[in-house]
Amino acid sequence: MTIWTRPGGAVVLLLCAMASGAQAESPQHLRLDHLSRAYDLQPDLTYVETISQDATLFTRRGISAGERETMDFYPKSQALDLLEAWVDQPDGTRLSVDPAAIFTRPSEESQSAPGFSESQTTTVVFPQLKEGSRTHVVWRLTQKTPPLVGFQLTSVVPEEWAVREDVIDITAPAAVPLHWAQRGGFTVSDDVAGGVRHIHARIADLLGAEPEHNAVSSADFQPMFLATSQPNLEALGAIYYRQSRQGSAVTPTISALAAKIVGDRTGLAAAEAIYNWVALNIRYVAIYLDENDGWVPHPADDVLARGYGDCKDHVAIMQALLSARGIDSVPALVDWGNRFAALPLWVSQFNHAIIYLPTFDRYLNPTNPYARFDARDPTLSGKLVVLATEHGQVSHTPVLRPEDNLYRFNADIHVDAVGTIAGTAQMSMSAYTEARFRSAVAQAVSPEELAEQLLRGTPEGGFGRYITSAPRDLSIPFTVEAHWRSRHGAAACCAEAALPIPLGLDIARPALLRSYLTRDGERKHPMTVAAKDLNWRETIHLAPGTRPVALPQDVNMENAVGFYHAHYTSMGDVVQVERRFVLNRSVFQPPDVAAVEGLIYAALDDVRATVSVAPVKP
Repeated sequence: MTIWTRPGGAVVLLLCAMASGAQAESPQHLRLDHLSRAYDLQPDLTYVETISQDATLFTRRGISAGERETMDFYPKSQALDLLEAWVDQPDGTRLSVDPAAIFTRPSEESQSAPGFSESQTTTVVFPQLKEGSRTHVVWRLTQKTPPLVGFQLTSVVPEEWAVREDVIDITAPAAVPLHWAQRGGFTVSDDVAGGVRHIHARIADLLGAEPEHNAVSSADFQPMFLATSQPNLEALGAIYYRQSRQGSAVTPTISALAAKIVGDRTGLAAAEAIYNWVALNIRYVAIYLDENDGWVPHPADDVLARGYGDCKDHVAIMQALLSARGIDSVPALVDWGNRFAALPLWVSQFNHAIIYLPTFDRYLNPTNPYARFDARDPTLSGKLVVLATEHGQVSHTPVLRPEDNLYRFNADIHVDAVGTIAGTAQMSMSAYTEARFRSAVAQAVSPEELAEQLLRGTPEGGFGRYITSAPRDLSIPFTVEAHWRSRHGAAACCAEAALPIPLGLDIARPALLRSYLTRDGERKHPMTVAAKDLNWRETIHLAPGTRPVALPQDVNMENAVGFYHAHYTSMGDVVQVERRFVLNRSVFQPPDVAAVEGLIYAALDDVRATVSVAPVKP
């Protein structure tokens, strides 16, 4: 478990994935007894940061989370020293950390993306941990060169652990422009004496809590302290503009490629062709946008030669190709994740670069090889962005609407006299929804195995296959057809029986909505569920010689967050089922949870309904 904050970048909160939080009504696993970060700034914004942390490990889970401490740094611009590390045992014995248990290696990020990040990680492994052990570590990080974006500090109190005391001290020449803000209860003093400014922030006595399922990022609601030397967000856009513009230069190679990609297309059609080419031909090496790596993309020719790149490189080569065809574009800095709320200060808060086409007012993310040009990613929608223009510009990506996240399932299902179900279905979906299924199809062992995975999770089971268009052809909408057969999928129809509506190869069946339910119907923090419009139509042909004698009740539930409708009709031995589920937005405050769960339960109750079937009397 490591909890620390990196100036010059966004929040760095590295917590063991196995961690569990402390609550008043549940056992406390780990407590941060003391966490302090002291920054000694120089006039050029180089600094020395001293981080001291003491934590008590109460349970085996706490030990698992706190058994090691890690710290990332960038050797070209930073130096890292481990000053102290030991364990105090419950009986008072102090155990120093053996030098052999201290390692410095290329960071996970630099290992997974060589050439894109040069960060390293120092790891300390604590010895002889037991319940009640108290770990202690002190680091010193020296910023040797002025940070690219000046001094940036974002400190978010961890959600999972109890915190006895968290202290931040910043000492700087009074002439250094520093802005700060806090949220959630930090006590802050800001004094100047003898030409030196001292900012002291403290928060204490906080209980941890289990992270809530489907919650927005903890940065949206946890207590935080922020500081920056930048005057506004626009300044960050101007910095990225200066750092990145050389990478998108048009060369003869780029110009020739752009002409080949576009052909005789112009305008938006030309932009779409270029987007498709970049998304399909430049492999994405995933890495978070980090100011310490310089914000400098590789030149477009180099990206082309390598065939891969990070988000900056995707933007750079796409900008170059667009520019070669006379289409304006601008890099846009954004958070790609579940953080939606505005921060109380204009600190650097971005981990991804996308591209904006001002002529067409389009934001594009060319790093997803399965997302078409018009795909709207929920985690990139309704987000603050900084456009990297000469002077920088603040804007927002469009909010996700239900019609941006559509799914249509149209099935024709036959049930025979011995209970075998045979079905065919066509599925259509919006560009973002289809991106996930394109990926699943492209990476599946076979269309049959993918189908059978889904059928194994249905009451009727069976075997089948999907027939789709080429999953990597982004120039056309994705077409999906499904065929399946479920032997003994229904009760034999020799007498009156209850027939559940078959699920078949529906990839967005209502039962999947169950993952958004809470244990007791209450939440402390906002929940994120992508806005959506899901529609199902099924035509069920009953076995010859049988008729429906009772249909499920229609459902018409509407409230402030959306609606669920279900309608049942029959004619002869054919039953028609129509269902539709709509959520009208993506982020729901705690008071909205009851309405969201009301719609989900309406859908779950409805899909368990059955059709009463009986033989036709002579």
